[in-house]
Amino acid sequence: MMSSMALHSSLSSASLCSSFISQHPKLSIAASPSLHNQTTKPISLNRRIVALAAPESLTAEPVSGIDVSDTPQPKQVVKQQEEKARVVLKFVWMEKNIGLGLDQHVPGHGTIPLSPYFFWPRKDAWEELKSTLEAKPWISQKKMIILLNQATDIINLWQQSGGNLTSQ
Repeated sequence: MMSSMALHSSLSSASLCSSFISQHPKLSIAASPSLHNQTTKPISLNRRIVALAAPESLTAEPVSGIDVSDTPQPKQVVKQQEEKARVVLKFVWMEKNIGLGLDQHVPGHGTIPLSPYFFWPRKDAWEELKSTLEAKPWISQKKMIILLNQATDIINLWQQSGGNLTSQ
């Protein structure tokens, strides 16, 4: 279904642009051998029109007459930065309680819950969060401190606002 839609859009583009090329447009399926025979590699009129319609697919051609042999070309170093999984603090802000929990965010795959939500002031959510973090040896001490400081800030903000998000 998708390929037929692409074929239809390229054919309609060809019929629109062919009127600019000649006064007597001729459009036929046989005029585009690359649509029927995938082993040949001629560029059909349809492909050129699609390339003109998508400027981001165009490539720059070198200008003739300019000598660039003595100009040093910068080497393109492509560094693949692999995003690592990270532990994030999640919270549920309610009028009478605030819930704190841990999730692991895996780029390209979503989030994985690492803990249940611990609710303040019903229980000491900060202490429960701390013991959960300590039970996971793969979380660094530095990351643990950052997460606990964030939890402290969120609990303090919730206490100051009285559970109301709109108060300043």
